[in-house]
Amino acid sequence: MEETNNLELLFKDEAGSNKKVTLRNPKLGLTAQEAQAALDAIAGAEIFVNENGDAYAQAVGARYVRRTVEDIYAA
Repeated sequence: MEETNNLELLFKDEAGSNKKVTLRNPKLGLTAQEAQAALDAIAGAEIFVNENGDAYAQAVGARYVRRTVEDIYAA
């Protein structure tokens, strides 16, 4: 069984569309305050933009996503 953990950072761009940045193998156990500070810093730095050049301007949230894969047959 294989398990992966990702951290999804959720934003809204300047046009109001939802955007997501996914980080693989993140540090686990982040607090809400740590996540909010990181999201606000990223949004303030305008380092991510959509295909139209609109910055990911508003921090919306962060979440851990765990995925488990269990093979039941392999040739």
